[in-house]
Amino acid sequence: PNGLGNNTGQVGRNFISSTFGAGWGEFPLSTFPHLRTPEAREAPFVNRILQDFYRREGTPHNGGTINFLLLHPNPIAASTMQAFWDQTLVAGHQERLPIWGHALKRKLAHYFTEVEHLKFEVFGEWLPNPDCRVELDPNVKDKYGDPVARVFQRTHPRSIENAWFLVERGLDFLRKMGAKNVRSAPTYGTPSTNLLAGTCRFGDDPKTSVLDRNCRAHDTDNLYVTDGSFMPNGGSSPFTFTIYANALRVADHISKRLK
Repeated sequence: PNGLGNNTGQVGRNFISSTFGAGWGEFPLSTFPHLRTPEAREAPFVNRILQDFYRREGTPHNGGTINFLLLHPNPIAASTMQAFWDQTLVAGHQERLPIWGHALKRKLAHYFTEVEHLKFEVFGEWLPNPDCRVELDPNVKDKYGDPVARVFQRTHPRSIENAWFLVERGLDFLRKMGAKNVRSAPTYGTPSTNLLAGTCRFGDDPKTSVLDRNCRAHDTDNLYVTDGSFMPNGGSSPFTFTIYANALRVADHISKRLK
């Protein structure tokens, strides 16, 4: 009556993501002229991962992954960001307007011709909890007449603290490399929009999990789930390849079972 595989009400619960944070720094070409040489620009992207803080020494907790990359060469988005990054207050009003005119031209010249930009993203462990969940709305339906999904997000305070810890480490690296105008984006434990998992986690106890260790539904013999929803925890790095590996493992199990 509660839906396929949901005899104990676990489907949709323990939704997880990856705690996300980001920071930026500028490297003045007057100090680092080699960054714009043809040899340095043979590849449009840099992607270097640090896992020095995957484990946080002296604590029982995981840290996470810091991924450094060049900003994508997207001039329209970058120009828009420059207009809105520093906003001016309209006299006598609380309304804020973007900069324009000569001030914007000066910022664009600096952004595109005077500095090289290095960004980092952090990926930390998102601790699962049953109140972070997805369920079907009892009243709202989509154009096909199906209930829409509604997401309840409850981030564990430990996950938020860890995201800030990783962001601070990333900012430290940028400063030590000689970056200027080092800054970070506000991070409040917001889930990454492209790393989503959980809601059908696997385990040995049907009361607290949806799938068994081979990703078969506890209460449905021929139902297997092999996307990211099987994961009880995402660890402290992007987990896309974990999903690939597990799907191959489950496929091998099903093949052997059919034989």
